[in-house]
Amino acid sequence: MLDAKYDEIINNTYQKFTNHAIGTNKAAQLLGISITSVKNLVDKQELIAWKTQGGHRRIDMESIRKYQKKLIKPLESSLKSKPLPSICLMVEDSLTVNLLNRTVNQWQEMIDFNIRKSISETYLSFSINVPDILIIQTNMPVAQQIAIILDLNNFIDSSEKYISVIFLTNVTDMTLRLQGKLNSAIQISNDTLSHEWLRAFINGVMASPEWRAPNPK
Repeated sequence: MLDAKYDEIINNTYQKFTNHAIGTNKAAQLLGISITSVKNLVDKQELIAWKTQGGHRRIDMESIRKYQKKLIKPLESSLKSKPLPSICLMVEDSLTVNLLNRTVNQWQEMIDFNIRKSISETYLSFSINVPDILIIQTNMPVAQQIAIILDLNNFIDSSEKYISVIFLTNVTDMTLRLQGKLNSAIQISNDTLSHEWLRAFINGVMASPEWRAPNPK
């Protein structure tokens, strides 16, 4: 009877402990880093982790929170002297917009965000404020996507303000189609603009405020 009671206490304690832990993939998403980086942090004992009977690694949530605080402190001091960029997002899909709002809200006090739902609305917003970074995701026909990219290219060439453009497209050969025609400020990628992608991107910007390149003109 005593052994059974002892086993019950151990099981309850273990269950409570594991409820406050997450897998490696989720930890990587929360921190905005790669799975390999998470494993390296575990090896360095920056994060507390253990393996289940099935061999799956579990990361302690409290150690993740402590590591996040450790990252934020030097960033907060650097923000006083290095302004972070304004970012405009152009996303046509309403569901994606709703998901991204969760990420944007976490950083709103540090970075100026605007989310637009069409390219025409995005262009109109430029009359009020030209962002430092423009991120576009669209599933328009190829011809329309090319037209948008070339329009942005002309805008960058004539603008007094340096603007960096990240164009996320489902067209796999878009870079090849426009090879040699674009300003270096435009980056074309086949990534998907998701909550995890934006969080990782923002973490990168926060960690490297020096992203802001001099105007090549």
